[in-house]
Amino acid sequence: MDNDTKITDINSRRKELDVNTGEDGYEDWEDDYELISKGDYEGLKMLRTMIAKNNPEDIHAQWRLGEAYVLCKEYEKAIDYLKPLYRNNPDNGDIEHSILDALFALGKSERDFKWVSAPKIKKLNKEISNFCYDYLKGKRKTRELDDVFCQLLIEGYPTFDEEELLNHLIKDGRFEFHNDTYVRSTLLSVKRKKKK
Repeated sequence: MDNDTKITDINSRRKELDVNTGEDGYEDWEDDYELISKGDYEGLKMLRTMIAKNNPEDIHAQWRLGEAYVLCKEYEKAIDYLKPLYRNNPDNGDIEHSILDALFALGKSERDFKWVSAPKIKKLNKEISNFCYDYLKGKRKTRELDDVFCQLLIEGYPTFDEEELLNHLIKDGRFEFHNDTYVRSTLLSVKRKKKK
């Protein structure tokens, strides 16, 4: 099945779902997931282009098209497309992170873009270890690494992935780990002090 046929098929299924879709239109995540899981970023770009074109006032739809450009390694195009969207929505973290993804993929830094307010860039260091420790120390139960990573995303743009974070925390020595097959599912907790 060629990409045009796939997009047509996906769109006909979407029309069937429209009756069950809320006004926010977020049911199309399933189509995105299918294309992303197959690595069909060109198909994703085609789908998101159509959605963005049909919803010019929908900031989320516009950002998702910019994200598709990043996934297709069209970094300059992504930056050019996302720049006006960012100017009108400087507090939108999704837009900011996609611009940063494109900049870093081009070998540039956050200083190579004119920001309304400078983004918070998070690098692996003692500050990150302490943040993770403070987040976990009050928890009675273990947390998945993915949960900890999502907390870091709220704080800023991490320049590392989950696996790099896990390796960093292993070296720290203050954490206990229960490994799973998937890095993201690794369970973390703070080492408890032994009672005498």
